[in-house]
Amino acid sequence: MAEFSFEWDEVFNKSKEEIAKVTGEYRLAIDKALQELTEGHSQLSEAASAALSAGGKRLRPILTLLSCEAMSGSYDNAIPAAIAYELAHAASLVQDDIIDDSPLRHNKPTAYSKYGTVRAVMVSDYLIFTIFSELSKYGQIDLPKDRFGLLLSYFADSAKTAAKGEFSDVLLATKGGVTREEYLDMVGFKTGALFAACAASGGIVGGASKRVINSMYRFGHHFGLTFQIMDDIMDIVGNPKVTGKPALKDIENNASNIVVIHSLSKLNTKEKKTIGSLRWREKIPQSSVKKVIDMFEKTGSLEYAMSLAARYNAICRICLRSLPSSIAREKLDRLTRALIAGPMNK
Repeated sequence: MAEFSFEWDEVFNKSKEEIAKVTGEYRLAIDKALQELTEGHSQLSEAASAALSAGGKRLRPILTLLSCEAMSGSYDNAIPAAIAYELAHAASLVQDDIIDDSPLRHNKPTAYSKYGTVRAVMVSDYLIFTIFSELSKYGQIDLPKDRFGLLLSYFADSAKTAAKGEFSDVLLATKGGVTREEYLDMVGFKTGALFAACAASGGIVGGASKRVINSMYRFGHHFGLTFQIMDDIMDIVGNPKVTGKPALKDIENNASNIVVIHSLSKLNTKEKKTIGSLRWREKIPQSSVKKVIDMFEKTGSLEYAMSLAARYNAICRICLRSLPSSIAREKLDRLTRALIAGPMNK
């Protein structure tokens, strides 16, 4: 068991280090803009700032910046769109934490745990309404009307699709016996749509052709699928100090997880009952964690999930060929490979 955990820790550490190398400059630009956005001394602005600071790697807005830079040589025109997408993502995380009854996100207290449900909902609303202020900045940027309309269309469609995915996720949590196809549909809506729109939007404001915009949308969609599958794996075998949440949190919340779905299709009835006996909304005993992870290892479900992530990751890299050769495209390729850094991506 110790050796197995060490191998996965190595994968996650390599991924984290490479992502940090590629995204450092862009993350600083995003963080600076977000900080300016939430400056103030009211409890609401402070709560919004805290919610945004718990946003993780900023991968969604960074895809927007890199996609724009790959087409135009600069990411400046993509800043408002990138910030708008990060606001939407942060608002969805505040809601996720309410739904999942989560006290921590990336080892920081959630708005829900700090302020309660009512005020957390208000924080989410504040973030959502701030999106319009950001998008209105395109009134001062030389962006043709048809491209601005397309940008709004991608943004609106991705938000609606992500909401559809969140709703589907909640329904699947009560269903039981979730299939691989149902999981992939849900993840495509919940995670893939926003990543897809982020990547395509960078192309829109960067002057890309319709063909390239469509290719970048497909890139972002599969990037999101890769990201979510790796997140599922981390939930099972990730070090809580790295993930910022307890082990097997998805099982505790009865959330759809590709590792669990695959394993349940391979386990016998008695073994399935072991997983089924873990109570929803109750902390999983440490004595059960090892037993459950051993089952996932026995069924090859962790390796299955990793190979699925690698398949989608390969599609991402093919889509990037539509972009002109540039340093930004190379960074997108490195970032894509970094998602599965380690044994599957040498």
